[in-house]
Amino acid sequence: MSKTLRHNRRGAILIVALLCLLVIMSLLGTMLLAALQSTRQLHAERDLRQCELLLQAGIDRALTQIAKQPDYRGETHEFSAADIIDQGPGRLVIEVTPATADSRVQIHIDAEYPADSEFSVRRSRTLSIPTNTN
Repeated sequence: MSKTLRHNRRGAILIVALLCLLVIMSLLGTMLLAALQSTRQLHAERDLRQCELLLQAGIDRALTQIAKQPDYRGETHEFSAADIIDQGPGRLVIEVTPATADSRVQIHIDAEYPADSEFSVRRSRTLSIPTNTN
């Protein structure tokens, strides 16, 4: 076998090996990117669920306080990361508007998690409930 043929064969084997490495690296890169996106999505869903739980807790708190204290006007709660799930602080703002002519109390609740973050989730709800006129 001539030297040129052996060098050509070695060169072809080297090119095939490099192409295989390129394909493997591309597959690994794609898998890592998919894992990163999945992790980000999971964190976003966790934050959304936590914000919804804070909102529901605010609704429950407002209704309980209105039942106990007819002159209740609301409050603000700041939760530390340790109070929630150690991922970030939360904020809950409850505003109560006194009964109007139609005997209904307006409750507005804002929840934010994680509070003061670029990626925070914010949800709010406004309720109108009848007052007890017994």
